[in-house]
Amino acid sequence: MKRILLTLTFSILTFGNLFSQNINLDEYEIYVEDTLIGKSDFIKNGQNLSPEKAKKLEFKPITDGDKTSYYFNGNIYSKGLIKNLKENGNWEYWHSNGTKAREGEFIDGKPNGTHKYWYENGQLRGIGDWKNGVYDGKWEMYNENGKDKIIQNYKNGKLTD
Repeated sequence: MKRILLTLTFSILTFGNLFSQNINLDEYEIYVEDTLIGKSDFIKNGQNLSPEKAKKLEFKPITDGDKTSYYFNGNIYSKGLIKNLKENGNWEYWHSNGTKAREGEFIDGKPNGTHKYWYENGQLRGIGDWKNGVYDGKWEMYNENGKDKIIQNYKNGKLTD
């Protein structure tokens, strides 16, 4: 009983302290032991960590290099290059069920060029062009069954038609 109370107290204090501090996640990578955790998964599921994982949670300043991050469930979250502390080059992202979610190029942390997006069921969700972090060009978007398609055109982030 003492062990359970001690573990619960530790968990509450750890997460209470962690979430009461305004940590700027744009400046840190999140690790559980040597595993890099995807930031959106941490935000969504970090409060549900087991006490064992919570003890191993660590925030480290972002570093340059090839990065592969994971969901807490062990599936891959993202893969790409960090250069000058930002996403650069081709990046790939996956849904928590293991299906691909997105792929495309980034320059200094901003999407650039053609990006593709998929639903969790593997169906193409959309394909479109970015320029310096804003929509620019043709975008095709599909519903989850892949049959209905909407086409929109953008210029400097604004819908043109």
